Amino acid sequence: MDGPDRPRSKATGHDGRVSSRQEDSHMDVLIMLVSATAIIFLVKFGLLRGLDNIASAMKWSAKARGQATGYATSVPELVCLVSAGLAGVWEAGLWNIASSNIINAGLMMLAVMKYRQARDLLNRRFVDEIGFAALAVAVPIGLMSFGLDTEWWLTPALLGFFVVYRIVDKRKNAAEDTEEPADETVGSLPFGLIILSAALTAIVIAGFFLGNATADVVETIGLHPAIAGWILGLTTSIPEMISFFSVYGTAAKEGKLQNLNDTQEALDNITGSNMANVGVVYPIGLAAFLIGTALLAG
Repeated sequence: MDGPDRPRSKATGHDGRVSSRQEDSHMDVLIMLVSATAIIFLVKFGLLRGLDNIASAMKWSAKARGQATGYATSVPELVCLVSAGLAGVWEAGLWNIASSNIINAGLMMLAVMKYRQARDLLNRRFVDEIGFAALAVAVPIGLMSFGLDTEWWLTPALLGFFVVYRIVDKRKNAAEDTEEPADETVGSLPFGLIILSAALTAIVIAGFFLGNATADVVETIGLHPAIAGWILGLTTSIPEMISFFSVYGTAAKEGKLQNLNDTQEALDNITGSNMANVGVVYPIGLAAFLIGTALLAG
């Protein structure tokens, strides 16, 4: 009787370990879904609402509003890239950046087509925004293709790229100065700052959970980092999707689709977001990854 019992005991132990890993993977997927849902909620009802109040109170132009929204909606990418890199899945974090920029472009075009604003994109005043948004898509893919995505010199180089974008954008738009005046709406600056700060803090927390859960999923079920990165990209692009459709939806509701303010804001949103991903998020995440790797190696 003793002999046959031993193999059964071993099998039970093996099954228990498999079951435990499956439960862990299910929990990681659940954390990813909950974190993503939280980010969507926080962006729509916190970040965008706070920015709207600040922009209205300070009478920002459509361009300034779009850029601020673009930078703010890059916070999830920053948190995910840093947390994924420190967790040892740098490739997943970087594909988050690359895929997010690609997805942002697709979502922008969906919004443009839905509200029939494609002709606005042919206006020469938008050449720099479209050009930099496209470059921000090409840069991370090119770096990965040539195996240069973790070189230390990318940190200052990409930060410099972002500075060039800001200088070109400022000079070109200052020279043209053709933007239509911003709408006269009322907003509360203190309320906007409180809501924005609270939303950004919560997004950072949710982003860390999302990044760490993604790393665990990659390790537990053997998901390819690139696929995990695309999943992250889809999730972290949701804030941009909300803002694109919100801009055009608000303009349509107010009967103002005929002017260029909506497209200006949406384009500066995508350009600001994509350039922030490449010129700020990428180098900061890379620096954290390289420092963390060096400390672990030491």
